Amino acid sequence: MVNDRKHEVKFADCYVLTDKRTKKFILSFLDKFLPNRQEYTHVYEIPQLADHPVLVLQSDKELMEYLEQHKNEIHAIYWYNKEESVIRGAMCLFTSDGQVIIGIFCESLYPDTTNENHFLKELMNFCNSKTGLIEYQTPAARDTKEFLQRVAVFNKGPYYKPQ
Repeated sequence: MVNDRKHEVKFADCYVLTDKRTKKFILSFLDKFLPNRQEYTHVYEIPQLADHPVLVLQSDKELMEYLEQHKNEIHAIYWYNKEESVIRGAMCLFTSDGQVIIGIFCESLYPDTTNENHFLKELMNFCNSKTGLIEYQTPAARDTKEFLQRVAVFNKGPYYKPQ
């Protein structure tokens, strides 16, 4: 008997913390890792997910410009890959202290972590950062303190070790 079930795809999230919270940097990140992308949404509320927003922006680029000027504003932007690729999407999580956690989510062959290790190293090099981690099916950290706590745990684990 032939098993017709497709192989279940597993995913990994690769994140890096950077202080490069500019539209120019974010677009260069996206152009490198996700050149053929689509936003998950086309309306961005300030504050994010507010019932009564004080501002509504119509594109990711408008939001990037706003967040570059408002360094304490918390927001997340997600994109999906319009091409068939191991990289399925990207995200930028803007923190309240002027940082941004950039990330990609990719297919994983876990426990073989070759894909995610490769992409984390690429992200860290691109951001010129030594602060990154890989997570599996975990909601993303939304502030720098929580992110750094997760990095500390990650660096004690059996996964990728930054060099």
